Amino acid sequence: MPEHEDFEELYHDAPVGYFTTRLDDRITRVNRRFLEWTGYDESDVIERRFVDLLEPGTQLFYETRHVPVLHLEGETREVVLGIRRKDGDVMPILLNSVLVLGDDDGKPRLVRSAVFDATARSQYERDLVSERRAAEAAAARVQVLQNASVQFADSSSEAELADALNRIVGDALVATVSCVATLDGAGELQVIAGTNPLEGLYVPADRRPGPDSLRLGAPILLPDHHAVESDYPVIAAAMRKARLEGLAVFPLRRDHAPFGIVATFFARRRELEAAAVELVEAITRQAAQSLARIRLQEELAHLALHDALTGLANRALLREHVDAALADTGSSEHSVAMMFLDLDGFKSINDQLGHSTGDEVLREVAQRLRTAVREADVIGRFGGDEFVVLCREIDDDRAAQIAERLRAVVEEPIPWLPRGFAVSASVGLVVTDRSRERPATTDELLHLADGEMYRAKNAGRNRVSISSY
Repeated sequence: MPEHEDFEELYHDAPVGYFTTRLDDRITRVNRRFLEWTGYDESDVIERRFVDLLEPGTQLFYETRHVPVLHLEGETREVVLGIRRKDGDVMPILLNSVLVLGDDDGKPRLVRSAVFDATARSQYERDLVSERRAAEAAAARVQVLQNASVQFADSSSEAELADALNRIVGDALVATVSCVATLDGAGELQVIAGTNPLEGLYVPADRRPGPDSLRLGAPILLPDHHAVESDYPVIAAAMRKARLEGLAVFPLRRDHAPFGIVATFFARRRELEAAAVELVEAITRQAAQSLARIRLQEELAHLALHDALTGLANRALLREHVDAALADTGSSEHSVAMMFLDLDGFKSINDQLGHSTGDEVLREVAQRLRTAVREADVIGRFGGDEFVVLCREIDDDRAAQIAERLRAVVEEPIPWLPRGFAVSASVGLVVTDRSRERPATTDELLHLADGEMYRAKNAGRNRVSISSY
Protein backbone atom coordinates (compact mmCIF):
# COMPACT_ATOMS: atom_id res chain seq x y z
CA MET A 1 0.00 0.00 0.00
CA PRO A 2 1.46 3.44 -0.94
CA GLU A 3 2.58 5.61 1.95
CA HIS A 4 -0.04 8.31 1.33
CA GLU A 5 -2.78 5.67 1.55
CA ASP A 6 -1.42 4.60 4.96
CA PHE A 7 -1.70 8.18 6.17
CA GLU A 8 -5.21 8.42 4.72
CA GLU A 9 -6.34 5.34 6.64
CA LEU A 10 -4.66 6.66 9.78
CA TYR A 11 -6.52 9.96 9.34
CA HIS A 12 -9.95 8.37 8.86
CA ASP A 13 -9.67 5.56 11.41
CA ALA A 14 -7.99 7.53 14.19
CA PRO A 15 -9.62 7.24 17.66
CA VAL A 16 -10.50 10.93 17.45
CA GLY A 17 -12.53 13.02 15.04
CA TYR A 18 -10.61 15.33 12.71
CA PHE A 19 -11.89 18.23 10.66
CA THR A 20 -10.44 21.22 8.84
CA THR A 21 -12.02 24.66 8.49
CA ARG A 22 -11.17 27.78 6.61
CA LEU A 23 -10.83 31.03 8.53
CA ASP A 24 -14.56 31.65 8.03
CA ASP A 25 -15.21 28.50 10.11
CA ARG A 26 -16.59 26.52 7.18
CA ILE A 27 -15.63 22.86 7.19
CA THR A 28 -13.55 21.69 4.24
CA ARG A 29 -12.67 18.18 5.34
CA VAL A 30 -13.68 15.61 8.00
CA ASN A 31 -12.59 12.08 8.81
CA ARG A 32 -14.83 9.05 9.06
CA ARG A 33 -14.57 8.92 12.88
CA PHE A 34 -16.12 12.39 13.13
CA LEU A 35 -18.97 11.31 10.84
CA GLU A 36 -19.52 8.04 12.78
CA TRP A 37 -19.76 9.87 16.10
CA THR A 38 -22.08 12.60 14.86
CA GLY A 39 -24.18 10.53 12.46
CA TYR A 40 -23.77 13.05 9.63
CA ASP A 41 -22.90 12.31 6.02
CA GLU A 42 -19.96 14.11 4.57
CA SER A 43 -22.29 16.19 2.41
CA ASP A 44 -24.10 17.36 5.55
CA VAL A 45 -21.05 19.08 7.00
CA ILE A 46 -18.77 20.15 4.14
CA GLU A 47 -19.02 23.93 3.66
CA ARG A 48 -21.06 24.20 6.83
CA ARG A 49 -19.85 26.38 9.68
CA PHE A 50 -18.65 24.29 12.58
CA VAL A 51 -20.31 26.65 15.07
CA ASP A 52 -23.69 25.74 13.54
CA LEU A 53 -23.15 22.11 14.59
CA LEU A 54 -22.80 23.11 18.24
CA GLU A 55 -25.65 23.20 20.75
CA PRO A 56 -26.88 26.75 21.41
CA GLY A 57 -25.50 26.73 24.93
CA THR A 58 -21.91 26.41 23.73
CA GLN A 59 -22.06 28.40 20.48
CA LEU A 60 -21.50 31.71 22.25
CA PHE A 61 -18.53 30.35 24.18
CA TYR A 62 -17.02 28.98 20.97
CA GLU A 63 -17.30 32.31 19.15
CA THR A 64 -16.35 34.65 22.02
CA ARG A 65 -13.68 32.60 23.77
CA HIS A 66 -12.39 29.73 21.64
CA VAL A 67 -11.93 31.58 18.32
CA PRO A 68 -10.26 34.72 19.80
CA VAL A 69 -7.83 32.63 21.89
CA LEU A 70 -7.04 30.45 18.87
CA HIS A 71 -6.11 33.47 16.72
CA LEU A 72 -4.19 35.08 19.60
CA GLU A 73 -2.18 32.07 20.77
CA GLY A 74 -2.30 29.85 17.67
CA GLU A 75 -3.89 26.88 19.46
CA THR A 76 -6.45 25.81 22.05
CA ARG A 77 -6.65 22.63 24.11
CA GLU A 78 -9.48 20.66 25.67
CA VAL A 79 -12.21 23.21 25.14
CA VAL A 80 -15.43 21.72 26.49
CA LEU A 81 -18.30 21.97 23.98
CA GLY A 82 -21.46 20.15 23.02
CA ILE A 83 -22.07 19.09 19.41
CA ARG A 84 -25.51 18.26 18.10
CA ARG A 85 -25.65 14.89 16.44
CA LYS A 86 -27.82 14.33 13.41
CA ASP A 87 -30.41 12.53 15.57
CA GLY A 88 -30.70 15.62 17.79
CA ASP A 89 -28.79 14.29 20.79
CA VAL A 90 -25.97 16.36 22.19
CA MET A 91 -22.53 14.78 22.38
CA PRO A 92 -20.08 16.34 24.88
CA ILE A 93 -16.68 16.86 23.26
CA LEU A 94 -13.22 18.22 23.99
CA LEU A 95 -11.89 20.33 21.11
CA ASN A 96 -8.19 20.83 20.33
CA SER A 97 -7.45 23.27 17.48
CA VAL A 98 -4.31 24.67 15.83
CA LEU A 99 -4.03 27.62 13.50
CA VAL A 100 -2.12 26.72 10.30
CA LEU A 101 -0.02 29.56 8.86
CA GLY A 102 1.00 30.05 5.25
CA ASP A 103 4.58 29.04 4.30
CA ASP A 104 5.17 32.17 2.29
CA ASP A 105 3.60 34.99 4.23
CA GLY A 106 3.11 33.44 7.69
CA LYS A 107 -0.50 34.52 7.77
CA PRO A 108 -3.34 32.28 9.09
CA ARG A 109 -4.54 29.99 6.34
CA LEU A 110 -6.82 27.35 7.93
CA VAL A 111 -7.65 25.58 11.19
CA ARG A 112 -7.11 21.90 11.97
CA SER A 113 -9.12 20.48 14.86
CA ALA A 114 -9.34 17.22 16.76
CA VAL A 115 -12.53 16.18 18.55
CA PHE A 116 -12.45 13.85 21.55
CA ASP A 117 -15.61 12.07 22.76
CA ALA A 118 -16.09 13.36 26.31
CA THR A 119 -19.30 11.44 27.05
CA ALA A 120 -17.67 9.19 29.65
CA ARG A 121 -15.75 12.09 31.15
CA SER A 122 -18.89 14.25 31.36
CA GLN A 123 -20.78 11.45 33.04
CA TYR A 124 -17.91 10.99 35.47
CA GLU A 125 -17.90 14.71 36.22
CA ARG A 126 -21.67 14.69 36.72
CA ASP A 127 -21.36 11.70 39.01
CA LEU A 128 -18.54 13.43 40.86
CA VAL A 129 -20.61 16.58 41.31
CA SER A 130 -23.57 14.50 42.43
CA GLU A 131 -21.45 12.61 44.94
CA ARG A 132 -19.92 15.85 46.19
CA ARG A 133 -23.34 17.38 46.66
CA ALA A 134 -24.55 14.24 48.41
CA ALA A 135 -21.51 14.34 50.70
CA GLU A 136 -22.06 18.03 51.42
CA ALA A 137 -25.74 17.38 52.15
CA ALA A 138 -24.82 14.50 54.45
CA ALA A 139 -22.27 16.68 56.24
CA ALA A 140 -24.89 19.42 56.60
CA ARG A 141 -27.34 16.92 58.09
CA VAL A 142 -24.71 15.68 60.53
CA GLN A 143 -24.02 19.29 61.51
CA VAL A 144 -27.74 19.90 62.09
CA LEU A 145 -27.91 16.81 64.33
CA GLN A 146 -24.81 17.89 66.25
CA ASN A 147 -26.22 21.39 66.76
CA ALA A 148 -29.55 19.91 67.82
CA SER A 149 -27.82 17.64 70.31
CA VAL A 150 -26.00 20.60 71.87
CA GLN A 151 -29.14 22.76 72.05
CA PHE A 152 -31.24 19.94 73.50
CA ALA A 153 -28.56 19.17 76.09
CA ASP A 154 -28.47 22.85 77.09
CA SER A 155 -32.27 22.99 77.52
CA SER A 156 -33.18 23.02 81.20
CA SER A 157 -36.96 22.98 80.79
CA GLU A 158 -39.60 21.48 78.55
CA ALA A 159 -40.42 24.93 77.16
CA GLU A 160 -36.78 25.61 76.20
CA LEU A 161 -36.47 22.23 74.52
CA ALA A 162 -39.75 22.67 72.60
CA ASP A 163 -38.62 26.10 71.36
CA ALA A 164 -35.30 24.64 70.18
CA LEU A 165 -37.02 21.69 68.50
CA ASN A 166 -39.50 23.94 66.72
CA ARG A 167 -36.75 26.23 65.45
CA ILE A 168 -34.44 23.41 64.32
CA VAL A 169 -37.09 21.45 62.42
CA GLY A 170 -38.55 24.60 60.87
CA ASP A 171 -35.12 25.66 59.62
CA ALA A 172 -34.21 22.15 58.41
CA LEU A 173 -37.33 21.94 56.22
CA VAL A 174 -37.45 25.66 55.37
CA ALA A 175 -41.03 25.70 56.64
CA THR A 176 -43.25 28.75 56.38
CA VAL A 177 -44.47 28.18 59.94
CA SER A 178 -44.15 25.32 62.43
CA CYS A 179 -45.17 24.28 65.92
CA VAL A 180 -44.66 21.64 68.60
CA ALA A 181 -47.68 20.19 70.40
CA THR A 182 -47.94 17.64 73.20
CA LEU A 183 -50.84 15.74 74.72
CA ASP A 184 -52.56 17.38 77.67
CA GLY A 185 -54.39 15.65 80.50
CA ALA A 186 -57.51 15.28 78.34
CA GLY A 187 -55.57 13.63 75.51
CA GLU A 188 -55.75 16.68 73.22
CA LEU A 189 -52.79 18.20 71.42
CA GLN A 190 -51.80 21.56 72.87
CA VAL A 191 -49.21 23.83 71.22
CA ILE A 192 -46.24 24.47 73.54
CA ALA A 193 -43.88 26.11 71.02
CA GLY A 194 -44.28 27.94 67.72
CA THR A 195 -47.60 28.79 66.10
CA ASN A 196 -50.43 26.67 64.72
CA PRO A 197 -51.64 28.71 61.72
CA LEU A 198 -54.89 26.72 61.60
CA GLU A 199 -55.91 27.46 65.20
CA GLY A 200 -59.62 28.18 65.42
CA LEU A 201 -60.35 26.87 61.91
CA TYR A 202 -61.35 23.36 63.01
CA VAL A 203 -62.79 21.54 66.02
CA PRO A 204 -61.20 18.61 67.89
CA ALA A 205 -63.72 16.18 66.40
CA ASP A 206 -62.49 16.89 62.84
CA ARG A 207 -60.08 14.40 61.31
CA ARG A 208 -56.59 15.91 61.42
CA PRO A 209 -53.06 14.84 60.43
CA GLY A 210 -51.69 15.52 63.93
CA PRO A 211 -53.78 12.95 65.85
CA ASP A 212 -53.40 10.49 62.95
CA SER A 213 -49.62 10.82 63.10
CA LEU A 214 -49.80 10.19 66.85
CA ARG A 215 -51.99 7.14 66.36
CA LEU A 216 -49.83 5.66 63.58
CA GLY A 217 -46.54 6.65 65.18
CA ALA A 218 -45.29 7.70 61.73
CA PRO A 219 -44.86 10.93 59.73
CA ILE A 220 -47.74 12.17 57.58
CA LEU A 221 -46.52 14.06 54.51
CA LEU A 222 -48.99 16.04 52.44
CA PRO A 223 -46.99 17.93 49.78
CA ASP A 224 -49.85 19.85 48.19
CA HIS A 225 -53.44 20.99 48.61
CA HIS A 226 -54.85 18.04 46.66
CA ALA A 227 -53.17 15.54 48.97
CA VAL A 228 -54.67 17.33 51.99
CA GLU A 229 -58.11 17.60 50.37
CA SER A 230 -58.47 13.87 49.78
CA ASP A 231 -58.00 12.81 53.41
CA TYR A 232 -58.58 15.96 55.46
CA PRO A 233 -61.21 18.18 53.80
CA VAL A 234 -61.73 20.38 56.88
CA ILE A 235 -57.99 20.95 57.24
CA ALA A 236 -57.75 21.63 53.49
CA ALA A 237 -60.36 24.38 53.83
CA ALA A 238 -58.50 25.79 56.84
CA MET A 239 -55.24 25.80 54.89
CA ARG A 240 -56.85 27.69 52.02
CA LYS A 241 -57.92 30.38 54.47
CA ALA A 242 -54.39 30.48 55.90
CA ARG A 243 -52.90 30.52 52.36
CA LEU A 244 -50.91 27.36 52.90
CA GLU A 245 -50.32 24.63 50.36
CA GLY A 246 -48.62 21.67 52.07
CA LEU A 247 -47.83 20.27 55.49
CA ALA A 248 -45.80 17.57 57.20
CA VAL A 249 -46.37 16.13 60.67
CA PHE A 250 -43.82 14.10 62.65
CA PRO A 251 -44.63 12.22 65.87
CA LEU A 252 -42.62 12.60 69.05
CA ARG A 253 -42.11 9.18 70.64
CA ARG A 254 -40.82 8.10 74.01
CA ASP A 255 -40.43 4.40 74.74
CA HIS A 256 -42.23 3.77 71.42
CA ALA A 257 -45.29 5.68 72.67
CA PRO A 258 -46.12 8.93 70.81
CA PHE A 259 -46.73 11.85 73.16
CA GLY A 260 -46.61 14.85 70.81
CA ILE A 261 -45.95 16.11 67.30
CA VAL A 262 -43.92 18.57 65.29
CA ALA A 263 -46.06 20.13 62.55
CA THR A 264 -44.61 22.11 59.63
CA PHE A 265 -46.59 24.13 57.08
CA PHE A 266 -45.56 25.36 53.63
CA ALA A 267 -46.89 28.22 51.53
CA ARG A 268 -45.96 26.33 48.34
CA ARG A 269 -46.02 22.70 47.30
CA ARG A 270 -43.20 20.85 49.06
CA GLU A 271 -42.18 17.29 48.19
CA LEU A 272 -39.84 16.28 51.00
CA GLU A 273 -36.89 14.10 50.07
CA ALA A 274 -36.30 10.86 51.96
CA ALA A 275 -33.10 12.30 53.44
CA ALA A 276 -34.99 15.31 54.84
CA VAL A 277 -37.61 13.04 56.42
CA GLU A 278 -34.90 10.85 57.97
CA LEU A 279 -33.16 13.96 59.31
CA VAL A 280 -36.30 15.24 61.07
CA GLU A 281 -37.03 11.77 62.48
CA ALA A 282 -33.50 11.68 63.92
CA ILE A 283 -34.00 15.16 65.41
CA THR A 284 -37.31 14.16 67.01
CA ARG A 285 -35.69 11.05 68.51
CA GLN A 286 -33.01 13.22 70.08
CA ALA A 287 -35.65 15.65 71.34
CA ALA A 288 -37.72 12.86 72.89
CA GLN A 289 -34.68 11.52 74.75
CA SER A 290 -33.82 14.98 76.04
CA LEU A 291 -37.43 15.60 77.05
CA ALA A 292 -37.45 12.34 79.00
CA ARG A 293 -34.29 13.53 80.78
CA ILE A 294 -35.82 16.92 81.61
CA ARG A 295 -39.05 15.38 82.90
CA LEU A 296 -37.11 12.90 85.03
CA GLN A 297 -35.07 15.76 86.50
CA GLU A 298 -38.26 17.71 87.18
CA GLU A 299 -39.83 14.65 88.82
CA LEU A 300 -36.76 14.16 91.00
CA ALA A 301 -36.73 17.84 91.93
CA HIS A 302 -40.45 17.66 92.73
CA LEU A 303 -39.94 14.57 94.88
CA ALA A 304 -37.13 16.30 96.75
CA LEU A 305 -39.38 19.23 97.67
CA HIS A 306 -42.81 17.63 97.95
CA ASP A 307 -44.44 15.14 100.24
CA ALA A 308 -44.63 11.78 98.49
CA LEU A 309 -48.01 10.87 100.04
CA THR A 310 -50.02 14.05 99.49
CA GLY A 311 -48.05 15.91 96.81
CA LEU A 312 -47.99 19.00 99.03
CA ALA A 313 -44.86 21.01 99.72
CA ASN A 314 -42.61 19.26 102.22
CA ARG A 315 -40.94 20.93 105.18
CA ALA A 316 -37.87 22.06 103.20
CA LEU A 317 -39.90 23.72 100.43
CA LEU A 318 -42.30 25.19 102.96
CA ARG A 319 -39.43 26.88 104.79
CA GLU A 320 -38.18 28.35 101.48
CA HIS A 321 -41.60 29.89 100.85
CA VAL A 322 -41.83 31.26 104.38
CA ASP A 323 -38.30 32.73 104.21
CA ALA A 324 -39.15 34.46 100.92
CA ALA A 325 -42.49 35.76 102.22
CA LEU A 326 -40.98 37.22 105.37
CA ALA A 327 -38.13 38.79 103.39
CA ASP A 328 -40.71 40.66 101.29
CA THR A 329 -42.75 42.02 104.20
CA GLY A 330 -40.66 45.19 104.36
CA SER A 331 -41.74 46.25 100.86
CA SER A 332 -45.32 44.96 101.06
CA GLU A 333 -48.38 46.80 102.29
CA HIS A 334 -49.92 43.59 103.62
CA SER A 335 -49.05 41.00 106.22
CA VAL A 336 -48.09 37.33 106.07
CA ALA A 337 -50.32 34.72 107.69
CA MET A 338 -49.35 31.22 108.80
CA MET A 339 -51.86 28.55 109.73
CA PHE A 340 -50.77 25.43 111.58
CA LEU A 341 -53.28 22.54 111.42
CA ASP A 342 -53.29 19.35 113.45
CA LEU A 343 -55.91 16.66 112.77
CA ASP A 344 -58.22 15.69 115.62
CA GLY A 345 -59.19 12.02 115.72
CA PHE A 346 -56.53 10.91 113.29
CA LYS A 347 -54.55 8.80 115.76
CA SER A 348 -57.46 6.45 116.45
CA ILE A 349 -58.06 6.00 112.71
CA ASN A 350 -54.39 5.20 112.12
CA ASP A 351 -54.16 2.84 115.09
CA GLN A 352 -57.47 1.00 114.68
CA LEU A 353 -58.06 1.04 110.91
CA GLY A 354 -54.44 0.74 109.82
CA HIS A 355 -51.83 2.93 108.21
CA SER A 356 -53.21 2.48 104.68
CA THR A 357 -56.54 3.95 105.81
CA GLY A 358 -54.65 6.69 107.62
CA ASP A 359 -52.77 7.49 104.41
CA GLU A 360 -56.03 7.74 102.49
CA VAL A 361 -57.38 10.16 105.11
CA LEU A 362 -54.27 12.34 104.79
CA ARG A 363 -54.66 12.41 100.99
CA GLU A 364 -58.32 13.33 101.35
CA VAL A 365 -57.53 16.14 103.79
CA ALA A 366 -54.77 17.46 101.50
CA GLN A 367 -57.20 17.63 98.59
CA ARG A 368 -59.79 19.44 100.71
CA LEU A 369 -57.22 21.99 101.88
CA ARG A 370 -56.40 22.79 98.25
CA THR A 371 -60.03 23.77 97.66
CA ALA A 372 -60.12 26.17 100.62
CA VAL A 373 -57.16 28.43 99.85
CA ARG A 374 -56.30 31.03 97.25
CA GLU A 375 -54.32 30.07 94.17
CA ALA A 376 -51.15 31.82 95.39
CA ASP A 377 -51.28 30.32 98.88
CA VAL A 378 -48.85 27.52 99.78
CA ILE A 379 -49.93 24.32 101.54
CA GLY A 380 -47.38 21.99 103.09
CA ARG A 381 -47.36 18.80 105.08
CA PHE A 382 -45.20 19.57 108.09
CA GLY A 383 -45.10 16.01 109.33
CA GLY A 384 -47.45 13.22 110.42
CA ASP A 385 -50.94 14.71 110.51
CA GLU A 386 -49.73 18.32 110.72
CA PHE A 387 -50.22 20.77 107.87
CA VAL A 388 -49.11 24.36 107.36
CA VAL A 389 -50.73 26.98 105.11
CA LEU A 390 -48.85 30.16 104.15
CA CYS A 391 -50.74 33.21 102.86
CA ARG A 392 -48.95 36.26 101.50
CA GLU A 393 -50.42 39.71 100.86
CA ILE A 394 -53.28 39.28 103.33
CA ASP A 395 -54.98 41.17 106.15
CA ASP A 396 -56.28 39.91 109.50
CA ASP A 397 -59.92 39.47 108.47
CA ARG A 398 -59.12 37.62 105.25
CA ALA A 399 -56.66 35.36 107.09
CA ALA A 400 -59.29 34.49 109.69
CA GLN A 401 -61.80 33.67 106.94
CA ILE A 402 -59.37 31.28 105.24
CA ALA A 403 -58.46 29.62 108.55
CA GLU A 404 -62.14 29.04 109.33
CA ARG A 405 -62.72 27.67 105.84
CA LEU A 406 -59.83 25.23 106.29
CA ARG A 407 -61.31 24.03 109.59
CA ALA A 408 -64.74 23.61 107.99
CA VAL A 409 -63.61 21.55 104.98
CA VAL A 410 -61.65 19.16 107.19
CA GLU A 411 -64.67 18.73 109.48
CA GLU A 412 -66.92 17.56 106.66
CA PRO A 413 -67.62 13.81 106.97
CA ILE A 414 -65.51 11.36 105.01
CA PRO A 415 -68.17 9.03 103.57
CA TRP A 416 -66.04 5.93 103.31
CA LEU A 417 -64.84 5.97 106.94
CA PRO A 418 -66.59 3.46 109.23
CA ARG A 419 -69.17 4.81 111.65
CA GLY A 420 -67.62 6.27 114.78
CA PHE A 421 -64.52 7.57 113.01
CA ALA A 422 -64.12 11.19 111.95
CA VAL A 423 -61.49 13.87 111.71
CA SER A 424 -61.46 17.60 112.36
CA ALA A 425 -58.70 20.21 112.59
CA SER A 426 -57.37 22.40 115.35
CA VAL A 427 -55.98 25.49 113.63
CA GLY A 428 -53.43 27.96 114.96
CA LEU A 429 -53.26 31.25 113.03
CA VAL A 430 -50.53 33.87 113.33
CA VAL A 431 -50.57 37.11 111.30
CA THR A 432 -47.44 39.24 111.16
CA ASP A 433 -47.63 42.81 112.50
CA ARG A 434 -46.09 45.21 109.94
CA SER A 435 -45.55 47.85 112.64
CA ARG A 436 -42.83 45.76 114.33
CA GLU A 437 -39.32 47.08 113.87
CA ARG A 438 -37.89 43.58 113.48
CA PRO A 439 -39.75 41.18 111.19
CA ALA A 440 -40.46 37.68 112.41
CA THR A 441 -38.19 34.78 111.48
CA THR A 442 -39.42 31.54 109.99
CA ASP A 443 -38.74 29.59 113.19
CA GLU A 444 -40.52 32.21 115.29
CA LEU A 445 -43.58 32.15 113.06
CA LEU A 446 -43.73 28.35 113.05
CA HIS A 447 -43.32 28.24 116.84
CA LEU A 448 -46.08 30.80 117.39
CA ALA A 449 -48.49 29.11 114.96
CA ASP A 450 -47.79 25.74 116.59
CA GLY A 451 -48.52 27.28 119.99
CA GLU A 452 -51.84 28.70 118.75
CA MET A 453 -52.74 25.28 117.35
CA TYR A 454 -52.24 23.74 120.81
CA ARG A 455 -54.41 26.46 122.34
CA ALA A 456 -57.19 25.53 119.91
CA LYS A 457 -56.76 21.85 120.74
CA ASN A 458 -56.74 22.48 124.50
CA ALA A 459 -59.84 24.67 124.16
CA GLY A 460 -61.86 21.75 122.83
CA ARG A 461 -60.44 21.00 119.35
CA ASN A 462 -62.01 21.66 115.95
CA ARG A 463 -61.56 25.42 116.30
CA VAL A 464 -59.24 28.29 115.30
CA SER A 465 -56.96 30.20 117.67
CA ILE A 466 -55.58 33.52 116.39
CA SER A 467 -52.73 35.81 117.40
CA SER A 468 -50.48 38.41 115.78
CA TYR A 469 -46.74 38.98 115.87
